[in-house]
Amino acid sequence: MNDPYVQYMYSYPHKLAYEKLCGIDLRQEANALLRGENSLYFHIPFCQYKCGYCNLFSLAGKSERQMEAYVDAMQRHAEQLSGILPKDAVFSDFTLGGGTPLILPEHLLRRVFSIARDFFGIEPKKQAVVAETSPNQTTEEKLFILKEEGVNRISIGAQSFQDQELLFLHRFHTAESVKTALNCIRSMEFECVNIDMIYGIPGQTKESLEHSLCQAFAYEPDELFLYPLYVKPQTQLFYEGVIRSGNTFELYCFARGILKDAGYRPYSMRRFVKEKQKKGIGEIPVSLCGFGNTVSVGCGGRSYIGNLHFSAPYAVRPKQCQDILQNYLEQSDYLEVTHGYRLSQEEVKRRYVIRHILFGRGVCRKDYRMRFGSEVEGEFPLVLDWIKEGYAKMGEEFLSLTELGFALSDYLGPMLISDEVREKMKS
Repeated sequence: MNDPYVQYMYSYPHKLAYEKLCGIDLRQEANALLRGENSLYFHIPFCQYKCGYCNLFSLAGKSERQMEAYVDAMQRHAEQLSGILPKDAVFSDFTLGGGTPLILPEHLLRRVFSIARDFFGIEPKKQAVVAETSPNQTTEEKLFILKEEGVNRISIGAQSFQDQELLFLHRFHTAESVKTALNCIRSMEFECVNIDMIYGIPGQTKESLEHSLCQAFAYEPDELFLYPLYVKPQTQLFYEGVIRSGNTFELYCFARGILKDAGYRPYSMRRFVKEKQKKGIGEIPVSLCGFGNTVSVGCGGRSYIGNLHFSAPYAVRPKQCQDILQNYLEQSDYLEVTHGYRLSQEEVKRRYVIRHILFGRGVCRKDYRMRFGSEVEGEFPLVLDWIKEGYAKMGEEFLSLTELGFALSDYLGPMLISDEVREKMKS
């Protein structure tokens, strides 16, 4: 197994499988928000620059005037969505992602939180509130706004503490600026601080990776997310002909050992949580995900309402992203769904398995039986092969991955993609 990693597996189906939809109005879908937990997501697609590996919907170099026009559109979008929400629909959490949300000027950053509060009832200490940031955009003034607005989890994309590795990734911050940002974040005493790191960078060694991890440990993060470098089509690294390091899996296993020795418990291939003394902190519920709804505001975020998944069309290149953004700014009706995927019952089952077996304790067999009236191993016999290979284990209550299986999540996960979704992703 030379290179076991294929692609990130964190959402199903992938945006690449989304297609043109007709005749779908969110007014007829909104009652699904009364079933399951609801999450709110705001997408800020602006960045200082486009990272070399980034294949997300984002745009660099936009002016304050352009950002303000976007926040205006977000407000129109939010107002329309709030007008169709069922009376008893509530949101358990709110995430401000991107892009780089903290690239917004302070007055626009405050306004975004006002939109969440005025139209969706997001208030400090009432919901879990998450914000993403990058080192160059992390200032004391903006962090103060996050604290005021009730942000209790902040995630910073450090990626490495080696300047040469950062340059290779086209991440135009320095190790020193990461440290400055982390010192500022820690001084604000957020409840949960997460640091994102990347492995598999060409030229990266075990020694340089260990050095970066130890630098991160110095700031006592509550969580660390460890991502393999993927060189995806239409990214800068792809056009440069970059080939990922051949020892990516070896680096992962090495880093995983360091994290576990430092007291970080793996909850998935990527997520490592610092063990807490206080009982209950860091616990993951049995039914982690798969049936919750997500309402997204902004251009580029995904919404999941019942079995309907939708977003703006997928794009990476700046010109395509700009055209999609312009369409969003000029849009008058944000309740018509024109691009997405309506999951069949079979795809709902597949999403459930993918979104559980790759995380925490795995698939709760009783829960699966109650929801679908069948045994998970009967409908997905592939997992029996995984058990034979030592990738998974079957217990009385849970079907879950072994430690080796967790390490190979991005190899195993794509095996669960249906033929229909796979074909749509290709086309």
